[in-house]
Amino acid sequence: MSLNGVWALEIAGIYGWERVSTAFLEDGRYLGGGPSHFSQGYYVVNGKKIKFKLFMTQHGEKRTFFGEKGHNFHTEITAKRKGNMINGKARLKDSKSNVPEYPIRLIWQTDILAVKKKI
Repeated sequence: MSLNGVWALEIAGIYGWERVSTAFLEDGRYLGGGPSHFSQGYYVVNGKKIKFKLFMTQHGEKRTFFGEKGHNFHTEITAKRKGNMINGKARLKDSKSNVPEYPIRLIWQTDILAVKKKI
């Protein structure tokens, strides 16, 4: 199952689902970002199960993620794909938070287009 494409990443919070990032998935590689952070990492697909390992860096004013505030986070996601949506749980590796997992979802947006280099 290919996950190649552009995805909207949302996390469930106290006010419902919040879009926090745009993710670019291509052949096992994950790149993503938003106005105050970027993420990079990889994912492995095993049947319908997907495991992500991401390294997130915040820049500018830091937000609290997973109950912790910091500059860098190692995040792990376990999920399953159903149609154009991936649902799962995200957690910080070695988290100190008393809330170990957060529901996340990725919603497929579009294909990644091939870019022809012209300079």
